[in-house]
Amino acid sequence: MEYRGPLAISWVLLLMLLPLPPHSHQGQALRQIPSQVPEHDRRIEEPPAVHLGSGPGQEPVSIMTFNLTKITKTSSSFEFRTWDPEGVIFYGDINPKDDWFMLGLRDGRPEIQLHNPWAQLTVGAGPRLDDGRWHQVEVKILGDSLLLGVDGEEVLNLRQVSGPLTKKPQPIMKIALGGLLFPASNLRLPLVPALDACLRQDNWLDRQARTSVSAPTSLRSCAIDSQPGIFFPPGSHAEFNLQDIPQPHAEPWAFSLDVGLQLAAGSGHLLALGTPENPSWLSLHLQNQKVVLSSGSGPGLDMSLVLGLPLQLKLAVSRVVLSQGLKKEILALPPMGLDSLLNLWAHPQGRLFLGALPGETSSASFCLDGLWAQDQRLDMDRALSRSHDIWTHSCPQNPGNATDTTH
Repeated sequence: MEYRGPLAISWVLLLMLLPLPPHSHQGQALRQIPSQVPEHDRRIEEPPAVHLGSGPGQEPVSIMTFNLTKITKTSSSFEFRTWDPEGVIFYGDINPKDDWFMLGLRDGRPEIQLHNPWAQLTVGAGPRLDDGRWHQVEVKILGDSLLLGVDGEEVLNLRQVSGPLTKKPQPIMKIALGGLLFPASNLRLPLVPALDACLRQDNWLDRQARTSVSAPTSLRSCAIDSQPGIFFPPGSHAEFNLQDIPQPHAEPWAFSLDVGLQLAAGSGHLLALGTPENPSWLSLHLQNQKVVLSSGSGPGLDMSLVLGLPLQLKLAVSRVVLSQGLKKEILALPPMGLDSLLNLWAHPQGRLFLGALPGETSSASFCLDGLWAQDQRLDMDRALSRSHDIWTHSCPQNPGNATDTTH
């Protein structure tokens, strides 16, 4: 992709956009870098990869500050791995009101957003990077041009976008990893900031010019092999407002939930429908490789689990059908009243709970390859609230590593 225009973007912002490593020379092509680096070739003394997710919202996992007057090396680079299609890789600013930038993913592809006194733009380019493989992302400044490369391939060429470095009254730059330093609504094109991703081999600008760096606050280890999915460690939980998810059919009243359960261990709630005061109007409980369906304090029914087969709940006014493969169980509901499921959707505090319920001590951990309401996939990043240690777009490949979620 190539862009030509009379834009003049300060060198300050260009040098913050991931220039090439320091030994590149003007006029040379982007160096070829394999998308996957063998682990046995990596040096033992290298620092571990950092997970960019610190929980819901926009909070960065680390913030660095640089004195621009002391910068002699204007290059940065990193390797990156994710299954997550949307979020912030890093953000930087000199002034969050009118001099900032962001590099992130949207629909799995790199996106750059810039806002400064000379230019305001949003550009997406390159291949999808949400394939779970390690990728090298780099930017090269050639004269007045900015080249974006992914795994050695040039994917973006912005011409006539550089200008002389203007003097700043306070030449301090901040770089935030995995989050923003202002509300996501301030972006030129808003996105969900949280990103379930790992970053390693990162080299940011000039170490001599760095004045401070905060220790990473990530709750995840990147040493665990992962696969696509949603992972709930023991005791973790999330909740959706029922008004924010697809609504039931009206005539006749009906609602469905489909759960792709790939891994499950321990005992505790898988999901429930209710309110914060009464969270288990209808609940599905994991217990000894079985699921137990119950309504309120009434008797429940159980079904043996077959991991890998979708588990489906179909709700009607008078009954709930639980099915998996060819197996089917039916739970009769009490007569319509104040506590009926029909009224739950009209309740301002109606919730879909996932994982441990409020106040519950749960040993259950599980991996989902998807969660659907009314045949529409729910995005964990858009939950009303969730635990910081939930893996929103990945699961451990080895169930034995499921509880090893921290460095």
